[in-house]
Parts: sequence; structure tokens; C-alpha cells
Amino acid sequence: MRRILLYIISILVQLSIHAQSKVAEDYYVSAFNEMSDMLVGRDSLSIKRAVFLAEWAYFEGKLDYKIDFCDEIDRITTFIRSVYAVNMLHTYKTGMQMAITSYMMSPFSGNNYKPYTYDFETFSIDNEPWDRQFVSKTLKTHKGQCRSLPWMYKILANELNADVSIAYAPRHSYIMYKDEDKITPEEWINLELTTNQMNPSWWIKKDFEICDSAVIAGTYMTPLTDIQTVACQMADLAFGYCEKFHRYDEFTYYCSSRSLEFYPMNPNAWIIRGKSLERIIQDYLMDVGYIIDDYTAYLLRLMDETKCGFHHTYMTEETEEIREKRRLQAIEAQKYTQEKSLSK
Repeated sequence: MRRILLYIISILVQLSIHAQSKVAEDYYVSAFNEMSDMLVGRDSLSIKRAVFLAEWAYFEGKLDYKIDFCDEIDRITTFIRSVYAVNMLHTYKTGMQMAITSYMMSPFSGNNYKPYTYDFETFSIDNEPWDRQFVSKTLKTHKGQCRSLPWMYKILANELNADVSIAYAPRHSYIMYKDEDKITPEEWINLELTTNQMNPSWWIKKDFEICDSAVIAGTYMTPLTDIQTVACQMADLAFGYCEKFHRYDEFTYYCSSRSLEFYPMNPNAWIIRGKSLERIIQDYLMDVGYIIDDYTAYLLRLMDETKCGFHHTYMTEETEEIREKRRLQAIEAQKYTQEKSLSK
């Protein structure tokens, strides 16, 4: 027990020294604290703010909430309201969703006649830049991918009080909302923003090789609540930290653990937690001379818990065949988008 207390004290001393100087990690700590306050109810829940915080931390504060986020989102939502009114979309229960979709997929004066399309340029880069998935980049360039496009849509929908949700497939996200106007034979609309299509559920399940257990558990093809969405953004904060600093540590452990409290069916969060625990265990054993004590046993129990949690997500493992399939689909999507653009 004395060894455990001394080890914890040494960590606290290091944190105290670290707090005296402003470094890149501090932005991540600030972002974590604010998102955590949202999740536990100490602050109002805001997906827009949570998305901004993850990007702001990666850029070490060189992103302005008002200028780089709010001003453009406010301008867009004002234009979408006009699309909604002019086209009398109030006659539809999902009229606002239709207006958002139309704005993102079709040329308007409000988007400078430049719809939001898949970012094929960075997709072809071997070591693609991490910020290619950022909403702030999509707002500026009108290009995005399977993360930034649906997250931008979700932010706009929240601002316009349109009821939509983020949903996941393996290494993919899209938009779901209830088909209250009975446009399709299904209960839910599955909106694929990378190809501007509505995909039936059976197709998503088959194409992404999703097992029934993953759907039942709520890992894939499940509309997330807003609090679950912010929890996923917390996991993305940890992802960005790993990408920026090339390490797993106590921060990524606490970040993923807090995320899992509110959305335990996120396999990526369990993976981050497991890799973080591996690093923590290795560092601790090195510090104490590889003695298995009570604290080591505690960490190993956490690792077992993490493996069990990950197992129950029924995550679809990515194979080389699946990666090649996704690459070919991206090429086909590019052709489809270009042909659609030329036909207008």
C-alpha cells in the first residue's frame, strides 16, 4: 500500500509541475474538462461545442469558436430556413431534414453553388492528414468524408430543431432519422452523405458485414442520443490526442473511460482504453522493478474488464479484403459524384 501511495504522489507532483507551463496537452485537458461537464450535467449539452473542442485542442487553440464555427453555421442555418419556407416544406413532417439535405447536396447561392462532396484528394494520400475529418475544414472547403459530413449535418439539424441522429457502421458514420412521411418502405431514413444516397438497412448490414449481435447490442446501425453523441466525441478527442502525440497514457485512459460511461457500445473507445492500460501497466512495472503488487493486480482487473467490454460490442474486424472493398467503393463513389455533378 505504501508503494501505491508513493507512486500516486509522484504522479501528482509531475502534474503539478506540468500545470505551471502551457503546453499542447493543456488544450486537451481543457477540452476534456468541458466535455466531461456536459456529460455529467454540470454544463449544457452542445454537440456543436463538443465537436469544436476536439478540433480546437488538436490545433492548440488556433481555432476560434465564433469565427471558425458559429458565424458560418449561423449563416447556413439562416439560408436553410429560407429554403424550407420558399419550398413550403412545412407540409412535410421531415421538411427541415429535406431542406438540410437539399442544401448540402445541391448547388444554391447559399453554398456558392458548391455542394458538399467527398474529399477524394486526401483519401488518396497514404498518410492522410488527421484534420481531413474536421467539420471546421468542411465548413471552409465544402469537402469532407464519412465523419465530417454527417457531423456537420447533425450540428445543422440541432440548430434547426430537426430530429436526426448520428449512426455508425464499421469505420463509418451516417445520418438516421425517422421516415415520418413514409418516403421509403422502412421506419428510418439512412442518409449517406458521401454519395448523396438513402441506403436501405439490409444493404448497410450486408455491405459492412455487420452481424446481428452488433445491431442488437447497439454498436452499429443505431441512432445515438445526443449524450451518446457527445460521448463519442469524447472518444474522438482521445483519438486526436493519440494522433498528435503518438502515445497512449493516463489522459487517453480517463478520456475513453469517461466516454464509455455514457456510451459503452463504442468499440473504438474500448480499444483506446485497452492500449492506454497497456502503457500504464508497463510504466508502473518499470517504476517498481516489475513487482506484482496490489496496484498491478488492480490494473490487470481493469484490463480484463476492458477486454470483456470490447468483446460485447461485437465489432466487425477489418480485414485486407474489407479495406480493398472500401477503396474500390470510394473510387465508384467519386465517379458517381462527378457524373451527377456534370448532369446538372
